[in-house]
Amino acid sequence: MRRDRTRTRHRRQAWAVLTPLVLLGLWELATRVGVLDERFFPPPTAILHDSLKFAFDAQMRGELLDALGQSGMRLAVGFLIGAVAGLVVGLATGLHPVTRYALSSVVNGIYPLPKLALFPLMIIFFGVGNVSMIALIALGVFFIVCINTSSGVLYTNPVYGDVATAFEIPRLVRLRSITVPAAIPSIVDGVRLGFGQALIILVSTEFVSGDGGIGYLIWNSWQVLDVPVMFVGLAIVGLTGWLVSAAITRLGNRLAPWHAE
Repeated sequence: MRRDRTRTRHRRQAWAVLTPLVLLGLWELATRVGVLDERFFPPPTAILHDSLKFAFDAQMRGELLDALGQSGMRLAVGFLIGAVAGLVVGLATGLHPVTRYALSSVVNGIYPLPKLALFPLMIIFFGVGNVSMIALIALGVFFIVCINTSSGVLYTNPVYGDVATAFEIPRLVRLRSITVPAAIPSIVDGVRLGFGQALIILVSTEFVSGDGGIGYLIWNSWQVLDVPVMFVGLAIVGLTGWLVSAAITRLGNRLAPWHAE
């Protein structure tokens, strides 16, 4: 049985690697035979060649590192604030019915709004600059983590609660040993989706008002038709999302091995 699980895991990993490679190969072929316009869809090999300039050209490397530093700071601070706040409020709404009823209309009313549409309000409150961007990122992450955490607590197997009641387990011990561990899979999903939302909001806000960052690099490259550099920026965003998502999933599997993929 263990050998079958190992074989299945290796098969999934192979598909995860082969599928992007096949898509990149088709993109390369479509560009070379003229199906795609090379001016707007340069082949992956050309994008890779241009990306090497960032390694060997000191000025370009400095610009890229500066952009990554600005975006990384905004992303890390906004994501951390939103995730912690979402976790706390999600636990409160899941455990306390009055809190849930009081906040449900607010959460369900604001969550569907496009977060970029709220950016002018963030600018009014916090001014133009990093603080308004971080606030919007935190807001976007907050709702996803909050909703997933609350759902994880609410839809925990009721047998766990019945056993805790039968053995008269104290409330704090029940929270630490039963409620939170049972909700971990849903919380991890919320954190993973929240990071994706954070990346989307980060790039969007840097498009609109940023004077630096990876989103600004992408938008500025498009304006001057430096398409390969634009695709380098897009690749960095996509690779960041994939790596962090994989890391969060791996962490969730360690925290909740009974729910491991």
